[in-house]
Amino acid sequence: MDDDYIFMDYLFMALVILYSVYQLFINKSLKGLEVEITEKIRARPIVNVIRYLMFLAFNSFFAGMFFDNSWLLCISFFSVLALWILLIDHKINFSYCVLLTLMILFFIGAGVPNHHDSFKEYVSKNTEYKCLRIECIKITEVVTEGTLRTKVKAFTIEDYSFDWYPLFAKGGLSLKDDDGDIQVIQGINIGGLWLVDK
Repeated sequence: MDDDYIFMDYLFMALVILYSVYQLFINKSLKGLEVEITEKIRARPIVNVIRYLMFLAFNSFFAGMFFDNSWLLCISFFSVLALWILLIDHKINFSYCVLLTLMILFFIGAGVPNHHDSFKEYVSKNTEYKCLRIECIKITEVVTEGTLRTKVKAFTIEDYSFDWYPLFAKGGLSLKDDDGDIQVIQGINIGGLWLVDK
């Protein structure tokens, strides 16, 4: 995430929170929704739970998108799932299955990173490679003669690719060491989870 846009992210997130607080807790036009939910469920305390679940789902989703945090998308997903359980008549039929599948696909697609450097960032954070703009270094620990040592090997980035699709993303990194050997790291991201093949 670029530091230049962090102010805009905070500004948009503040606007999203203010809008949702107004719509869910202040706006009187939602009284019809509250009456409908109360009639359906016949329990007043559940209305407050539903209101807070809506608040969590809405704000966690946008915070996850603005700040690139997949765990916030998980909170949003489970809030929507709880709302689904509380509000939907659970009759297993074709439209029920289609709606459930679309909800799951929506959250899988929302979890897929769409910025170009996401694969390189994942490789840097979760493997022995630490990548900068034009090169990566491989840091390993080696035991020689009973002594633990750190071994550092430099690689230049020969090729980098990142392809984003609505439900998944693919990344590839080709590294070349000083001897001319090529190391290829490839991965696919499904719902925010990178599966890497070295």
